[in-house]
Amino acid sequence: MAARRTALAVAVILAGAGAAPTRADLARPPEPPESATAPAPTAAGPAAPPARGISWFALPFLFWLPETRIGFAAASGIHFRLPGVERASSVFLGAAYTLNHQSSVDLSTELALRSGTLLTARLRFVDFPDAFYGIGPSTPTSARETYTRRWSQGLFGAEFALDSGGKLRIGPRLDLRAERNSDVQPGGLIASGAVEDATGFTAVGLGGSAVWDTRDVPLFPHHGTFAELWYLQYPEALGHHRAFSVLSLEGRWFHPAGGDRVLAAAAYAEQAFGDVPFTLLPKLGSSSYLRGWLDGRFRDQLATAAQVELRVPIWDRFWGVGFFSLGEVARDLGALRLDALRVAGGLGLRFRLTPEGADIRFDVAEGGAGLQVYVLLLEAF
Repeated sequence: MAARRTALAVAVILAGAGAAPTRADLARPPEPPESATAPAPTAAGPAAPPARGISWFALPFLFWLPETRIGFAAASGIHFRLPGVERASSVFLGAAYTLNHQSSVDLSTELALRSGTLLTARLRFVDFPDAFYGIGPSTPTSARETYTRRWSQGLFGAEFALDSGGKLRIGPRLDLRAERNSDVQPGGLIASGAVEDATGFTAVGLGGSAVWDTRDVPLFPHHGTFAELWYLQYPEALGHHRAFSVLSLEGRWFHPAGGDRVLAAAAYAEQAFGDVPFTLLPKLGSSSYLRGWLDGRFRDQLATAAQVELRVPIWDRFWGVGFFSLGEVARDLGALRLDALRVAGGLGLRFRLTPEGADIRFDVAEGGAGLQVYVLLLEAF
């Protein structure tokens, strides 16, 4: 708590042997799980081919999140091009362990084919002592209960280019999940079974996605837009749970603001339908949206948020940022209330690691529970 309130954190970046990352989809340090149905991030948009046929990187580092305290992580990746394909393919592996005894392993791959098709796959294994505050927009801090969430996921997709530039892509998606909850706090909602799938579940999700991307570069865009729509249906017959589905829409916009400054904005909405496991409910609070609120502080059938950020060059590889965000959860659109709106904002410092825009991110944000500190790789969006 003292470290949070003094807004002090240290990040150590040690470059490993081999070439520096040449693409936008550098692996982030594993964070507290975002919405468990969320698709794996892809390197959508223009991606420069590697300088050589094959390049690779290995990067150990320290990170800090309000939910994890200090964490130890490592990421490595390989970039390559298939014959006759200009877009680079990649394989990434990341692993992390925190002082809160949270651990994760994340393996992702992206294969670009000559036809413009993009094949993606992601495997995640997470052991994460976590906190749950209940369901709804007004859950008090006193409702906090602890538990340990252990889950694995296999997410697979194929995106087919509908135009020659690959700006518009559409395709199917498959999500395989298995979760178990343990170390539940006695007397809480989870222990009493008052929430859906309190002890865990297995599920198979079937659906698809559509992506529109005109960003100049994916890591640190100066101009362009990005939009993604995805939907997953989890039939009761294909798992150990009751039927549910999730629909998500996200948009990002980047515009030059003069003097190499960048004005960036983003918004998203996620709606769950049916009897959704409580760990998969749309939520607010994370290191991306609504920085300053703890990850998953608010959950319900619908979550929506928006944010704006100004990125300003300071000197050499250093940049400064200012950001503001707001968001809300509710049962559905008709239940959204102005008095339940949550806001957050803060300031940050960036140190550029690569010409493609990979950087160390240091943010100090205020939401509703005092200053929160974030030290990570790569931008919030």
